[in-house]
Amino acid sequence: MAVVTDSAAALPASWVRAFETAPGFALVDMPVLIGGQLHTDAEADRASSLVLALAEGRPVTTSRPAPGQLRAAYRRFEDEGFDAVVSVHLSGELSGTVGAARIARQDIGIPVRIVDTGSAGMGQGLGVRAALEAAASGAGTDAVARASRETAQRAQVLIRVRSLETLRRGGRVHPTTAMVGSMLQLKPLLSLAEGRIVTVERPVSLPRAQQRFMALAGEALAGAEPERPVLCVHHVADPHGAREIGELLVDRYRPEAELVVSELPPVLSAHVGLGTKAAVIEGPTSTPVTHGVNAPQSPARDP
Repeated sequence: MAVVTDSAAALPASWVRAFETAPGFALVDMPVLIGGQLHTDAEADRASSLVLALAEGRPVTTSRPAPGQLRAAYRRFEDEGFDAVVSVHLSGELSGTVGAARIARQDIGIPVRIVDTGSAGMGQGLGVRAALEAAASGAGTDAVARASRETAQRAQVLIRVRSLETLRRGGRVHPTTAMVGSMLQLKPLLSLAEGRIVTVERPVSLPRAQQRFMALAGEALAGAEPERPVLCVHHVADPHGAREIGELLVDRYRPEAELVVSELPPVLSAHVGLGTKAAVIEGPTSTPVTHGVNAPQSPARDP
């Protein structure tokens, strides 16, 4: 059983190296256009180019992987004699990647099961790990896909952004929501529910937003069901700040947790902007961060 995913999973380098030691894993890049110029994961300076573009306010756009990229991965595993592929992707409410995967699996001679995780970042990444573990245990296609989907959907995601403007430009929040947030100088805390971005709270200052981010993430971590839950702290070009946040949360709420610090990939950073931090807690938890939030907004998808 092979497992394919996309770079929105925000897998840390150590996880990618571990996954690649065994046969049957492929990671497909998601393109980013900076000022109209295509940048790929193969370019060492892509992250720095993105940070500079965001700081200067230059246009940054993203796209789903080309179906041909995914088809090449599926075809390789077919040629290598695998029985099936489970293809694990970010939320179909946020991107057209799931649709690209459906196109890509046409004419492939082995079953290709597509998993819409309803998540992104390490929420999706945990689903990838669950799929690989299930496949390694000899589970069938249905069981591997189910393990991936359920693990990803149980993960708790909390995002702290400096403003909603970058999300508005990318079509991930409603323009009216972004306008009101800008007028009131809100520093919103966001999450994912049913695959869509939702607002958890609307603090009116950055210190207050940081305080509530730590409290909500800490409560979710303290109530996480796994014996040694993963806490992933994502960042945009601020590894030291992310590690400090993670160490504080682990020390204060769950000393036995596994701390992972992972930079958000450009395909996600392009939509949330500089200064963003995100915490992903392996779940389920007794205090989900989306408890009591309003219905999900309806963002636009990638072309």
